[in-house]
Amino acid sequence: MGNRGSEGLVQPKAHRPEAWSPGSVRGAGPLARHSRLATASVDEFCGQASKLLTAHRIRRADAVDASPFRGQVRAVQIADLQLIYLEQGVNVQVDIRDPIDYYDLMLAVSGTNELVSDRGESTQITRLHGALLSPRRRAQMRMDATYRQLHVRIERHALERRLEDLIGPVSSSPVIFDLPVDLESPRLATWMSSLRLLLSDLDQDNGMTAHPLAAASWQDLLITGLLLAQPSNFTAALHDCDPPKAHRRLLREALDYCEQRVAEPVTVGEIARHVGASVRSLQRAFQDDLGISPTNYLQSLRLARVRQDLLTADSSSPDSVTEVALRWGFVHLSRFAAAYRRRYGEAPSDTRSRARERN
Repeated sequence: MGNRGSEGLVQPKAHRPEAWSPGSVRGAGPLARHSRLATASVDEFCGQASKLLTAHRIRRADAVDASPFRGQVRAVQIADLQLIYLEQGVNVQVDIRDPIDYYDLMLAVSGTNELVSDRGESTQITRLHGALLSPRRRAQMRMDATYRQLHVRIERHALERRLEDLIGPVSSSPVIFDLPVDLESPRLATWMSSLRLLLSDLDQDNGMTAHPLAAASWQDLLITGLLLAQPSNFTAALHDCDPPKAHRRLLREALDYCEQRVAEPVTVGEIARHVGASVRSLQRAFQDDLGISPTNYLQSLRLARVRQDLLTADSSSPDSVTEVALRWGFVHLSRFAAAYRRRYGEAPSDTRSRARERN
């Protein structure tokens, strides 16, 4: 079992960092520098939480409890992720009124939350177990007075784009994760270590996460880790995927397609659709193996075909340089001539003249 920090989230066995960043007030919980609201009003708290997540109804679970409501809302945006911290200080009943259109990972900083989804699934959110609500789901929750919660909101389009990067095009059906999240499993313990590091950086004055490029990297790390660590309807596809083998297949099929369509006005998007990959995955495969983009590869193929025709032409050949270039898919003749000269060190007309003299 992993160790636990002072604020409750699971630590991996090998290392026990501070629960939150040194700059935050001990016991204040995560995102101490990112406060949005501190209120004694249930309605005000509910309104702010609903803006950050989805429409909620919040009411006291114990009608005779006279304890003051102590609402805290903190939030920060990281690319297409949001981290949202909430606490209320009293026992509450929460109803998610509308099906959500994002992924909501719920973690307990302290206390307990009893959750029941609209599909009849139930789970308890504690320091050792979270819950992951997928799109088109609703839930009811009963939170005790000590419950302090951290939500990791992931936009559906961001998660699906990352999944496509990993395994290629997917169906229009959403990724549906298992609701219970076992934070003691090895992969999720590692994932939690990454989240803790992010939270620590966010509570620094000039943390790296403030840079947009770093934010995008954090997003990819957390989404990829969640896809690999938390069971879903795409788990088998993710774990059966052999990246090197898939990479080679993708490139081989793309090269074959380019050879077959070299004279046609083929776009990178068409090549990607043919091989069943995203444009970004296709571009990465070309760059990794060939050191050039698909567009530049196609241009090289066409230039080679033009040069072959020019070199084999004899004095009786009726085709002009322009006709040969058009035959192999070049439309902008000035760009063609410049590209040909860069590639072969001479003008295409010079190649043709030399070939006719020789042949």
